[in-house]
Parts: sequence; C-alpha cells; structure tokens
Amino acid sequence: MKITKCTAIAVATALTCLGAFAQDFDDFGDFGDIGGGTSSSSASAVSISGEAKLEARGYLDTDSSRDGINRENGIKDINTTAKPEAKLNFKYSGATVEAEVNLKLDKSSLGNNREDILDEAIVRGIFMDSALTVEAGKMRTIWGKGDRLHVIDNFNADNYTDFIVPLYSDRRIAVPMFKTSYALPRNNMVLEAIWTPGMEADRFATEGRWTPAKVNGLKKTVAGVVAEQYAAAGNPTEQMAILSAASKYNSDVASLYPDTNSLKYNQAGLRLTGTFGNVDLGVSYYYGHYKQVSANLEKFAMGKLTGTPVLPEFDFDRKQTFGLEAATIFWKLNLRGELCYNLTADTDGTNPWVHNSSIQWLGGFDIDLPINNINVNIQETGTYILNSNKVKSGDAMVERYGIMGLMLKEHDVDYDGEDRYTTNHLVVNITDSWKNGKIEPEVTALWSIERGDIAVMPKVNFKPNQDITFTLSGLIMYAKDENSEFAEWSGKGNGSLNNSYIGCGVKCKF
Repeated sequence: MKITKCTAIAVATALTCLGAFAQDFDDFGDFGDIGGGTSSSSASAVSISGEAKLEARGYLDTDSSRDGINRENGIKDINTTAKPEAKLNFKYSGATVEAEVNLKLDKSSLGNNREDILDEAIVRGIFMDSALTVEAGKMRTIWGKGDRLHVIDNFNADNYTDFIVPLYSDRRIAVPMFKTSYALPRNNMVLEAIWTPGMEADRFATEGRWTPAKVNGLKKTVAGVVAEQYAAAGNPTEQMAILSAASKYNSDVASLYPDTNSLKYNQAGLRLTGTFGNVDLGVSYYYGHYKQVSANLEKFAMGKLTGTPVLPEFDFDRKQTFGLEAATIFWKLNLRGELCYNLTADTDGTNPWVHNSSIQWLGGFDIDLPINNINVNIQETGTYILNSNKVKSGDAMVERYGIMGLMLKEHDVDYDGEDRYTTNHLVVNITDSWKNGKIEPEVTALWSIERGDIAVMPKVNFKPNQDITFTLSGLIMYAKDENSEFAEWSGKGNGSLNNSYIGCGVKCKF
C-alpha cells in the first residue's frame, strides 16, 4: 500500500528508537535484513496494511422452537449474528531491526478483552549475517509440522468463544514473549529458545450458544455450594457476602481462577529443527502449564462428606512436554507427524486433582489430485491418558480418602462418564480453485471417533480481484448423545441449541 510522505515521516519518527537498539551491537558483525544480503546502509521503510470484514450468520435452531424454525413465523424466527472486524498493521523494516504493530478491533477487543486491541507488537533484531534473530513483544509462535493442527505447540492459548470455526492461527492468543533463534551452519538446523513471563489461559464463552458443558456444569456446582452455604449462614451479613460472591462468579466464570500474570506461570522451551536427506525433523522441550483449568475439589469433597461444602479451588497444572516432529515427501504425498509425552506432577495417577501424564500424536498427509486444482488434506490427532485404570476404578480417590473415596470418583479431573480415556479426531480438508483462483470452494469435516461427533464446515470464496473476497459458509453439527463431545452445541445437551448455521461475509484488504 502506498502512503503519504507525511505519514511515513510520522511513523518512522515514532520507531526511530528501535534503530538505536540495533546500533548498540555493532561488535556482533554486520546486520542483515530478514531477507538476507542487505547491508547496514539499506534504506528503511514503513508499510501500512489492514483489512475490514463482516460476517453474518443465521442459526436454524432457535429458542422458540426446539425443532428448528416454526411454521408460523418461518424465516423470521431465525436467530442472527453479525460480526464486524477491522485490522490495522504497521511494519517498519530497517537495515538493523524490524518492528510490527498489529491492531484488532471487534466486539471482543472493544468489550471484555480490551487488551486484544493490541493484537501483536514485535521488535526483531537480526545479527551475525542473519544467523541470529532476537525477538521480543506480544506475539504468537507455532511449533510443529502439522497443518493447522498441532500437539507440540504450547506457548499460546486458544480462543474458543467461536468454537473451532476460525483458523488455528486466528484462534491463538498472543502473549508477551522473548524469542531467539540461531541458524546452525549444517543441515538447515535452527535452534529456538522461548520464554514468557506469564501465560494466557484458553478462552471460552461464558454465556450464549457457545458456552461449553464444563462451564455450565461448573456453574451448577458452584450454585449448589452457594445455596447450601446460604442456607447454613447464621446472619444476613453472611448471606449477603455469599450472594455477592455467587453473583461475581456467574458474571465472570474466571473470577475464581488464579492470576496467570506471574512468574509462577512462566513458560520456557527449546526447539531444534533440521533437514536430513529429504526429511525435516525436529525435537522440542516445553516447560509450562495446561491452558485449561483443573478443579481441586479436595476441600469441596471433604465438605460434601461432612455436610459443609466449600467452593472448589482452581489451578493450571504444570506440565513438561517432550516433542518430536517430522515431515517428508513420499511419492505424491506430503507426509507430516508430531508425537509428544506430557509429563505432569501426577506420574503414578494417584492424585485426582492433577492431570495424569499423557501421550499425544498427530499424523497425516495431503495430496494434489489430477482433477482441476483439488487438494485433499487428511490428519488424525489423538490423546491417551496414562494410568487411566486408576481413574476408571476410582483407585486414585480410594488411595486418598479410603473407601468413601468411591463416592467422589466422578470429581477426578481426568474422569470420563463413559470411561473413555483416549480421544481421537479425524480431520479432512478438501480445497479447489476455479477461474484462475477467483472461486475457491472448500470443505472441512471433523469426526470425533470415540464419541461419534461430526462437524462439517463448507465454504466458498469469490475473489473478483485481489482486494476483496465474498464468502458463503456454513456449519453442520451432529452429536450422538448427551455424553458426546459436541453435545452442548448439537442440541443433545440439556436445554442446548444446535449451532448449525448458514453464513455469508465480505472482506476487503488494503
């Protein structure tokens, strides 16, 4: 995008301090730009880009008709949503340093998550003829050879307030991060190191269509405890305090969660990747936390046994992840895979309030078919919880509380009501393009193998030119029963709606 001279001067002036940062390190040798081969005398440049878009949806399952649209009102009964969004990106490219500032404006960033207005802010220094890169700021990073799916990528949390509809990279929540990478002279090897002073937790809807069953269940648990405490309160002052706490929790489901902006929740990791023959390989190590909260119900459980229940305690379990990744080409197949071992504090599976250690994997391929421009991408990802027999039998609870622990079996953080301790998902993505890329049909299907859930997301993009895109999209969801993974969003949960929808949108880039 072209910018006026005045705009360039104003933005360049604001970023001049970044150039000073690089000048302090002349002893490390010449600096190269990201592209390599650029001398220290190269002219700096500032670019501005962005996009504006609007997505509208019509949900066919409504509050007024559990069987869908009723005959009396017809299409007037459809529940609709419209989500406008704008992004503005600034990038400074100099001979010694780069900087990026990305802004995002939507309902979430202007509402409950105002910190998301600053989507990313990155300073990047290039040293030693581009061999060493040092980055700092609010950013995202992705580890692993998977395509939009990963099991070794741990630093950024996910935003699930819109389910899994957005792309993987768009769901990731940026965090303050320090990152360095060094290119070794052989086998295209790169060593990366990352540290974050805190972390962000996975974000879920707390009200409306996309609220997970676990959030609703937790609210019911807390509501039950509050009701019992209220009934047992000795005076109106205690009762008012209990009601105040309950009101705060119901309006903000995370109000009882620990503050993760502390060194207790720092994250660190190393990753080494390289090419050996025709195989890209990588090993990685992550030291951090699960991004989804676990409930320590010890005090609650004991209170339940004694008749004086108290609110649960919550934490984000620490874990270490040892990862492997690989990608290669065999015949016409682009093969990829990831494998990791998640080590937690509960290595023997006897602590019901901490996640058991687990194994995760991802394997898949994509292939270009000799039909038009069709590409088929198939990946399978899964998790196996170790020592699950102790969860299934209730031995973890019995070891801690004796025989009465069997009454508390269902409160184990790894417990599954159907005694399923593996989770496998098969994801198929098929894309095509017509009319020189102006029309791009796509369909993505997800099958939760053990639980029988299915989600199908068809989409067609129409691009009359490179600056504007019109989109027709949809989501079809199915869950086998109330114990299925998508039950809460497929109309099988208690009082839930089926969130299948038809959507349209427009996006303009500039």
